[in-house]
Amino acid sequence: METLSEAMNRLQKEGYNSNITKEEMLDLNPGDWQIDHTCRFEGMSNPDDNSILYAISKKDGSRKLLIVNAYGVYNDEVIYKFMEQVKPV
Repeated sequence: METLSEAMNRLQKEGYNSNITKEEMLDLNPGDWQIDHTCRFEGMSNPDDNSILYAISKKDGSRKLLIVNAYGVYNDEVIYKFMEQVKPV
């Protein structure tokens, strides 16, 4: 099973290397983006370690992003609301 850092390294080799802040995310139009990959990671003994990695790309091909969020109770609301509106390929 792949770790979060291994998945990020693999996806970075595919061109998903742009970083984005939550503040910048608020200015993005979710309709311009698509979800290319989703990877979930569960902590062995601690529910705080549950996370999800999204590899998204702009539909015009100009930008690829990696976005990490917790899932469940500990998710970040800004990221969650944005990703809820982005459609998978």
